[in-house]
Amino acid sequence: MKKHSFMLVPVMALAGILIGCSNKKAEEAAAAAAAAAANEAKIADALSAILPSMAADSSVMDWDGTMLKQGTGPYTCMPTAPHQAEAGLKSPMCMDGPWMNWAHAWENHEMPEITSLGVSYMLAGDSGASNIDPYATEQTNDNQWIVEGPHMMILMPDPAMLEGIPTDPANGGPYVMWKGTPYAHVMVPVNIPPKAAAGDPIADALSAGNVAMAADSSVMDWGMKTLREGTGPYTCMPTPPMLQGTAPMCMDGPWMNWAHGWMTKGDVKTEALGISYMLAGDEGASNIDPFAEGPTDDNQWVVEGPHLMLIVPDPAMLEGITTDFNRGGPYVMWKGTPYAHVMVPVAD
Repeated sequence: MKKHSFMLVPVMALAGILIGCSNKKAEEAAAAAAAAAANEAKIADALSAILPSMAADSSVMDWDGTMLKQGTGPYTCMPTAPHQAEAGLKSPMCMDGPWMNWAHAWENHEMPEITSLGVSYMLAGDSGASNIDPYATEQTNDNQWIVEGPHMMILMPDPAMLEGIPTDPANGGPYVMWKGTPYAHVMVPVNIPPKAAAGDPIADALSAGNVAMAADSSVMDWGMKTLREGTGPYTCMPTPPMLQGTAPMCMDGPWMNWAHGWMTKGDVKTEALGISYMLAGDEGASNIDPFAEGPTDDNQWVVEGPHLMLIVPDPAMLEGITTDFNRGGPYVMWKGTPYAHVMVPVAD
């Protein structure tokens, strides 16, 4: 009996080791599965900031610099910051090259070096930030805390190009955040209005703009007759009478000047960033010919859904932005002409 007992000792020890190894492997597998699930959740959160059509080509990076998904497109998306996610908040964002440079400078309290237009997507909205303090982490009585819905963010090389854009988030349209700091940028709300009823030119015109802009925007028809006076910086125009579908637009001052130059086939002089809304989409235009009236075999005709349009003083600021409208994100229309501008899709 004693002999058999001694033989059982190594057998039982070996069994214990095997069970321990099995448990360890199970724990490791469970931990790996949990980490993979957490990463997938972060990827889904990050990509909720951008258009579904752009998601496949966008990279996803975690806040510690870990690349969670390698993409081939120009956008890098980041999930909600850890401290916000722990509080059940949501603030994912997707940035192009200029915005990634800006973010690095902001994180390190450095001066950003921006040489071209930057466009960032935050279509899932955010959980709040101070409108005046770039480093505020919570709301106070005097830091103008603002929680924004779906929006874009626009970055310019020279803050002087943002003059004329209000700093008041309550104005209903674009506003400058962190003005007077190296990190000043434009917040562009993009809450898409419902489709307007047929036969109402004012409602049609206003359906082009952000929902909160409607009360203060002026409305003008294509004969330059004012249909409604507004107090805000935007003038909205209904679908042009020669079109059968829907193509209204809302323009700020720089865009109104641009439109006059284009309609008269004259020069366009722009000294500041211009932002135009076409949230009802359009009926189509050539991507290369500013005056094409219909599609041909070679004029790159494109029909766009809800979008913004951006103009800048210097066409060189558009370098790095593709002209390919099939890419799924911002693209330059009418490049090489005086009417070059950026088309920014905001919904698929």
